[in-house]
Amino acid sequence: MSLKLYFDLMSQPSRALYIFLKKNHIQFEQKLVNLGKGEHLQPEFEKINPMKKVPVIEHKGLHLTESVAILRYLCREFRVDDHWYPKDSQAQARVDEYLEWQHLNTRLHCASYFWIKYLLPKMQGEPPKPNKVAQYEERMIECLDQIEKVWLYDKMFLAGYQITIADLLGACEIEQTRIAGFDARDGRPHLAAWLDRVSRETAPYYQEAQVILNKVVDKAKESRSRLYVTMKLELYFDFLSQPSRAVYIFLKTCDIPFKAHAMQIVNGDNTTEEYLKINPFGKVPVITHRGFKLTESVGIVRYLSREFNIPDHWYPNSSIGQARVDEYLAWQHLNTRLHCSRLFLGGVLYPMMRQRPAKPEAVRGFERDVVKSLDAIENRWLNNQPFVAGNEISVADIFAACEIEQTRMASYDPRKNRPKLTDWLERVAQRTSPHYAEAHTYIDNVIAKFAGRPPHTCAIAEMYQ
Repeated sequence: MSLKLYFDLMSQPSRALYIFLKKNHIQFEQKLVNLGKGEHLQPEFEKINPMKKVPVIEHKGLHLTESVAILRYLCREFRVDDHWYPKDSQAQARVDEYLEWQHLNTRLHCASYFWIKYLLPKMQGEPPKPNKVAQYEERMIECLDQIEKVWLYDKMFLAGYQITIADLLGACEIEQTRIAGFDARDGRPHLAAWLDRVSRETAPYYQEAQVILNKVVDKAKESRSRLYVTMKLELYFDFLSQPSRAVYIFLKTCDIPFKAHAMQIVNGDNTTEEYLKINPFGKVPVITHRGFKLTESVGIVRYLSREFNIPDHWYPNSSIGQARVDEYLAWQHLNTRLHCSRLFLGGVLYPMMRQRPAKPEAVRGFERDVVKSLDAIENRWLNNQPFVAGNEISVADIFAACEIEQTRMASYDPRKNRPKLTDWLERVAQRTSPHYAEAHTYIDNVIAKFAGRPPHTCAIAEMYQ
């Protein structure tokens, strides 16, 4: 087999070539190039195509890298029906007319819209910029309207009354916009009927080439549906804050998109006039969601558990399961939460802010209270189960772990002589990886930076350096 096709069916011109070869029963060796994994950027592929793009054909020692040129070449080299690329001068010119036009129209505008609306935001992990999307959409709509009103106004296919290679290239470009949530058929009856004709004329290969695209379309549709609900979810937080870390880890682990507002509470970000409009209590974390504000971390995770589609184990729907989680969440306020935070505040943060050492007897009192809470975690909450509220991780575990980790900033080792608590902390970190480690990198850095130094000799500013 002398013909090789290097392609990825996520590439519009790759699909056009694949459909053409299959429909015309041209034997070829399939060389899949995974664009998503960057295989087109590897040195091995660069030897085949220095432009680092697909599709490419290799035939009798010839490498050809441009899809339009490839289709013309195949029509000359292989026995295919004349309608694909007619030998008649005028008929061929009609096909060429579209092929030349499409480079700066269908190809440019549909691909650019797909890039700006879907692919670039996906690569950057950020939502598309509405103004930018609107610009590219306007240009694409103008192009599609020209296909509707000019190219297809009085004929069945782009170049006449029989299908040609122009139709394959045009249809594959337009199909790509579906991934970005655009319906090119809407309000364009000629275009819609033409797409159906192209699909029927090249069945079953047209549908076969679109299988991967259709799966991506469905996934993107689900993602946009979630994003519609979540696009206005914003989190104000500081990794110095235990409940901030808990909410952050929960959102990240449950894959709930949100806009992050990182704050520095020791520098007074929470006391500004702007922030006090968001939270009059001047604390973090806070979420805003579709005009709704919530200021208490436990209330926040309960709300998020109801509003978003997350695994049930985080905050169970069953009455008993939920009660077990609530049991810890209620207990922790005057135990883990109160005692661990007091040790950090009284033993570390306040001495730093006041530039004088904490009273030793006060620190010892804070530690005694911490010991009582941690012993309760070790001997009561984790006595016969792997997690605080049962056999599955829940929001209770994230809150508890973040509070306990805070004591390390006061040079206290919560793991010492507590094997169950130690193993449990590792389980929590593993089940929420890599977000648990990410959220705690900040306090790990502060601990390392201040190692061996009394808190009252440390500067607040150093914590954020």
